[in-house]
Amino acid sequence: MNTVRSDRFVGSWLESDRPLRRTTITFQRTFNTSPEILLRQLCPTTEYDWLPGWKCELLHSKSGYAEYDAVFKTTFFGPEEVWVCTRYEPGRAIAYTRVSADFCAIFEANLSENPDGTVTATWVETLSALTEQGNGIVAEAESMRERFFDIFDSLDHFVQTGELAD
Repeated sequence: MNTVRSDRFVGSWLESDRPLRRTTITFQRTFNTSPEILLRQLCPTTEYDWLPGWKCELLHSKSGYAEYDAVFKTTFFGPEEVWVCTRYEPGRAIAYTRVSADFCAIFEANLSENPDGTVTATWVETLSALTEQGNGIVAEAESMRERFFDIFDSLDHFVQTGELAD
């Protein structure tokens, strides 16, 4: 098998400056609820119940809720993004691939049930710039950490009270 052309392409790419940035951010939080209840909230439809200001447009879904291969759009984080559910394991994990004009991201949430009846959620988000403007978004990703903590506070409030936080 002759792979000279692809090897040459890859070699050239690996030697380049690779000007587009990528970063990975990890968050972890423990909630006093079950994995099933928590995972149900990580859905574009149920986020209306607990996330202040949330809006989305469902594009594809059999059930209207989070499921493998569901697709929706939102501008909640700024630019318009299309989200595709790329992993759905009830009570265990969910992942979305997010794509905008300037960046793409893989957003994964893994849940672990604890002996005390709580659940620890670990979110891993990998953002990859697609343009120079995307480089700025990726560079600012770490500063978005506070916004995620606010979102998790709203989620925690909802699973504790069943009500939208003020």
